[in-house]
Amino acid sequence: MIDDEPAARRLMKNLLQEHADVIEVIDEASTGKEAIEKIEKLQPDLIFLDIQMPDLTGFEVIEKLSKKPNIIFTTAYEQYAVKAFETFSIDYLLKPIKEERLQQSIKKLKEFGRLNQSIEINGLQEMIKQFQAPKKATALPIRSGDRIILLRYENIAYLEAQDKYVCVFTTDGQKFLTDHSLTTLAERLPSIFCRIHRSYIINKERIREMHRHFSGRYLFIMDDKAATRITSGRTYQDIFRAEFGL
Repeated sequence: MIDDEPAARRLMKNLLQEHADVIEVIDEASTGKEAIEKIEKLQPDLIFLDIQMPDLTGFEVIEKLSKKPNIIFTTAYEQYAVKAFETFSIDYLLKPIKEERLQQSIKKLKEFGRLNQSIEINGLQEMIKQFQAPKKATALPIRSGDRIILLRYENIAYLEAQDKYVCVFTTDGQKFLTDHSLTTLAERLPSIFCRIHRSYIINKERIREMHRHFSGRYLFIMDDKAATRITSGRTYQDIFRAEFGL
């Protein structure tokens, strides 16, 4: 697997443990150059390849390979953009990667043996250029009457689902309401946020302490005015363990 984000690689390795009968993870790489060297040496049957990396794009990695393995792209492009991958008969996983979508890719491997018999890289790359990734937002917009308040991500400690609303708590103790669901926010928020419970998303950069709790769960003490204590949920154990390398 090739991805410049360690958390993304840990999550993928964790998800692939459920498919050990089909896939064996033999190595990983964090840059395009490292990926090329390892692929040429190990000759894997399949690679999970991120498109955007600091040194080379996923497309440039493919172009430099003497022998092309099966490829499953991992991408943060919007849903409408990934139709480009379907057009060129290449499988993809849209970030954040879901277990059920990964299962579909594994099923294809089992049934057909190969995912991509031929790859027309130039055509695919040109099509993808039409869907440039948007600039990263730096704040969460919150409607308050006729106003829109911009809460800077670094000032958000955690988000909590309460009844029909989600409450956003800042490090200085303020509370704001948003009518977006926690699931929608989990998809939109940047990688510094992690869902640890069906009712909570926390800012990883605003964690003061972590403690082991009962039944494999963890207690998080947040670095906010109230030193808020939040316990993780069992359903999300694998996700946050991958995020924190536990």
